[in-house]
Amino acid sequence: MRRKPIVKSLLYVLSASAVISAGHVYVSHADDLDNGANNTATAATVNTNVTADSSINNILGSQLTADNFISTISPIAQSIANSNNLYASTMVAQAALESGYGTSYLTQIANNLFGIKSFDGTGVKLKTSEYNSKGQAYSTYAYFKSYNSVVDSLQGYATFLTVNSRYANVFKSQAKDGIEAATNIQKDGYATDPSYATKLINLIKTYNLTALDGNTSSTNTNTNTPSTNSSSNTTNANNTTNTQSTTTKPKKTLATATYTYGNPLETFQLSSKFANYNLYTHVKDTTAKNVTGNWPSHLKAGSNVYVDCLAVRTYKGASTTWYRIKTSKNAKSYWVTAKAIDFPTIHVKQYNGKAKLSQANRGLYSNVFNSQTLAKSLGSSNSYKDQTFNVNQIATYTYHGKENTWYRINVSNLGDVWVNKTGVTYTKAERKVVKKKVTKKKAKKVAKKKTTTKSSVYSKASGHAYLNNYGKFALYNHIPGTSKHIQKTAWSQVKVPKDYKVGVNLKGIRAEYNTTWYRIVLNHKNYWISAKSLLFY
Repeated sequence: MRRKPIVKSLLYVLSASAVISAGHVYVSHADDLDNGANNTATAATVNTNVTADSSINNILGSQLTADNFISTISPIAQSIANSNNLYASTMVAQAALESGYGTSYLTQIANNLFGIKSFDGTGVKLKTSEYNSKGQAYSTYAYFKSYNSVVDSLQGYATFLTVNSRYANVFKSQAKDGIEAATNIQKDGYATDPSYATKLINLIKTYNLTALDGNTSSTNTNTNTPSTNSSSNTTNANNTTNTQSTTTKPKKTLATATYTYGNPLETFQLSSKFANYNLYTHVKDTTAKNVTGNWPSHLKAGSNVYVDCLAVRTYKGASTTWYRIKTSKNAKSYWVTAKAIDFPTIHVKQYNGKAKLSQANRGLYSNVFNSQTLAKSLGSSNSYKDQTFNVNQIATYTYHGKENTWYRINVSNLGDVWVNKTGVTYTKAERKVVKKKVTKKKAKKVAKKKTTTKSSVYSKASGHAYLNNYGKFALYNHIPGTSKHIQKTAWSQVKVPKDYKVGVNLKGIRAEYNTTWYRIVLNHKNYWISAKSLLFY
């Protein structure tokens, strides 16, 4: 067979490929093999039905060989890829390349197909090759994730791509096929090997893995056609022979959808009628195989859910908006209509001013956080700290019981981006001092006015905040300037929580300077502190 030398040559070039993501280097450990010639199963011949048999979910790396790798993981990868809007062809090709067809040491002992590292000190400690900033390799030890099964490893890979927004163009909504997704994943920095995409594409073509990406019914028998008898003639109750005609059900017209990805940590509240709407594994009517899910019993109107993707669904000429949600960080993703989510009303006004980004590590986003269009992360304010930018819009809204203010600034290499008020410091324009003659009578009035205590406007506040750069700000018993009996407390006199989390019970706006203050609970006592020292999530 011509396939033998092709597969054999591919196996020879399997080597540790560096996988870079989120500032970390992931290194795969694919062993050099010489048994790929027997690896002749193709995706086109694989049964893509993942059965309800629990054994399919308990496949271990130790059960994988170069002979059964493609046929074993293809149906599992297809199911997981479909649920996560990914191409199964790219997933299987990467798993084969990274794990040496499942025979790498890491796969055999830890069910880790993709060489993904663990950064919490758990998992498997192995010697690995890293690359420094000059591209020079060096050896070190690292911890790699250990999974309960091969299924968990495949799902972990899908989750990894989903939570890292820079891989958005690997998903079906952006790449036209698995080959383009393989090209894009290298461009996004998944691996430093310049031939990484070429190797993936060769594997996809060698094993006809694109068959996993199309209509899954094409690899199953009679999914849309009623079953017929083995013989065209059947005997009826009157012992007469009739020919049973076969009919084919017309295929249902499917909906189309365009996808926009946001931030996986963005949360929204459920509407009062959320329970009236179904959860789906895919946007409704976009696939023939769509499974509904159940709302967890503990959820109620106002409960928070994570939202990471928006879809505009077009069906029979009508368009509706859908969101992909998780009821908790580790829960399964489902799609639901926008009617199940309560969105805040955001007020946007034009503004012409300047602002300086503070040193606080605040995100820069494509939209206002908690907006219906979602907010995709575009970077961090730390990259532009102490730089001044033009402000062209201000957005305000109240959500989760908290007032929010966002500024749209123009950053040269990013364009218009949104940043939260807590990450911004205004640059005040210099005022010209005009000397005026002041009579003694007026001077007395001015002096008396200066000693008058300035008022503040107070409002209720609840919840928690986190201390941030708090050492630059003092603790007071009242908002400065609002009382004659102001007492300052040094930080050395209080115990700062290890997680920097403090309670908030009152908000004040100092009228004289229009500055915001919060009364926090620290060591069971109330203190006033500038809003600039706090972060709210």
